[in-house]
Amino acid sequence: MTDRLEQLHRLLATDPSDAFCLYAMGMEYARRGEHEAAAAHLQQSLASEPDQPYAHFHRARSLAHLRQFKEADAAVDAGLDVAQSQGDEKAAEELAELQATWGRRD
Repeated sequence: MTDRLEQLHRLLATDPSDAFCLYAMGMEYARRGEHEAAAAHLQQSLASEPDQPYAHFHRARSLAHLRQFKEADAAVDAGLDVAQSQGDEKAAEELAELQATWGRRD
């Protein structure tokens, strides 16, 4: 069977701004521990479709793995804005809990 990432790259070639495909690629890179690539793909996904609280969540988590805590804080803040505007209390709570694992760094 073809590697998931290979399949996603082929799908992305048909529509380079496909937010779902970019999100899936980010998640696959994160699963593999490739957090730079994960954060980059999640950022591209957000550029195509910014109203994804969980894309912000997973981007923040990858940035924290890279010890880029200020950027991770900014990703959490953006995700909280989206979650609150959508009335998604669960996503807002999960974003706040994620940030608590490293402590806010202003």
